[in-house]
Amino acid sequence: MTAQPLRPGRLLPFIAGACALLVLALGAPAQAYPDARVDAQIRPNFGGLITPPLRSPYRPNQWRKPDHKPKRPYPHPGRPHLPLQGGYLNSLSIDCADPNLGPYPVSDALWALADGGVLFIRARGGVCRETLYIDRPVTIIGERAPAFSTGPEPQPARLSPPAGAPCIRVAPGTKGVEIRDMIIEADQGGRSACIEAVDAEIALVNTYVRYAGEAAAIFVSGGRLIGRQSTIEARTNDAAVLVDTATLDFVQVRIAADVRGLDVTPAAGESRLVQVGVVAEGGTLPGSTGVTVRGLRSGGGKLVVRNSYVGGWITGLYVDRGAKLELIRTRVRARRGVISDWGEVVVRESAIWGDEYGGYFAGGAPVIEHNRFGGPRGGLMFDSQTRPALAPNYLYASDLCDPYAQPQGLYCQSLGAGPLQAFAAPDPYGQPAYGPPSYGWTQDGYDRGYQLDGAPVALPPPPPPSRRGLFGRPAY
Repeated sequence: MTAQPLRPGRLLPFIAGACALLVLALGAPAQAYPDARVDAQIRPNFGGLITPPLRSPYRPNQWRKPDHKPKRPYPHPGRPHLPLQGGYLNSLSIDCADPNLGPYPVSDALWALADGGVLFIRARGGVCRETLYIDRPVTIIGERAPAFSTGPEPQPARLSPPAGAPCIRVAPGTKGVEIRDMIIEADQGGRSACIEAVDAEIALVNTYVRYAGEAAAIFVSGGRLIGRQSTIEARTNDAAVLVDTATLDFVQVRIAADVRGLDVTPAAGESRLVQVGVVAEGGTLPGSTGVTVRGLRSGGGKLVVRNSYVGGWITGLYVDRGAKLELIRTRVRARRGVISDWGEVVVRESAIWGDEYGGYFAGGAPVIEHNRFGGPRGGLMFDSQTRPALAPNYLYASDLCDPYAQPQGLYCQSLGAGPLQAFAAPDPYGQPAYGPPSYGWTQDGYDRGYQLDGAPVALPPPPPPSRRGLFGRPAY
């Protein structure tokens, strides 16, 4: 009896069965050992801790002069003050409530001013509803609420652009633009920032900026941004103040935001924040960061934060790789106080509280001297590649901590033994996160023991704990 060859049709069941077995073998999940599964669950994800906040995608379009402006030196025909013969006016006063000045009274007045001129805006209840395009050094001063006003609620000079339009745009290369005593608000900013400046110098003095939109409230790329005794409020998913490769100089400035407070890439040299409050309203949103410091590949500058307060955020301060930060006599209260991803960081004489940890340093050689860190177990974490330079620092832990497990220069104590006012939750300046601007910058941002410009009195290191037993013998 001879064997019959298999027909192609009879091979199909065998081929289908082999393919099914192969799919089952390849698709079956790999079975890990129990120890490996447990280790994967309890191992901390340090990569997720240092995930940097995303860079803002906002960039203004190319600056151009608006079409509605007449050519100099011919301002609006209804203006009673024409340019002087042979030159332009050095100072000018306008009232946005005057209907005879046309739809663009401030823009027309700016075109009639000489370089370095001063424009006064009266406060008579009228709102200047236009966008200012500035291409020369000028000073714009708003009148405060008149003392003899008979109205129920006298208001200072106010600038509010149309919906979706920026408030102020400064042309590239313009130096010396100063805004004083103004309320600038964009309640429907859309995709436009309120104040935009590229390669220019702009200063905000005693100015209140309120913004609601999709971009940054203030965007500065190149040049210099100066702030004095001002308040910036931003309801946006972007940063309230976005400084890209520019010099930042804020003194007595308050920043209140929802998601991100200040995002700065310092230009060459030194940028500073002195007596600055960066607070969050609803800062429990994922990824919210108070101050983000970014670095450049070469030629980057340093940000100095002194006598300031950062509070209410998921991450108080984030230092990007290659960035430079000096944190001096500053209070930070957040879920994660300070995070550094191989940045050049100096933390000195500050009080930092973190609900998870006060500080995490992924690498580099941070300098940490005479600070108070608070958290569940002392609130300070170092990666294995970090080489910190430690001076006496106190770690106040809400849970039990092992004083012997700390390296030299770190002293762990219970939270009750520390000064609770150093980690107080309220803003040390006593101002609400959102509200009318009020200035009372007299208190130190760290603690009553460290005055603003006085010599600090750092706490001495505590004596080492005794390792002896009941009868004087070593306990180990």
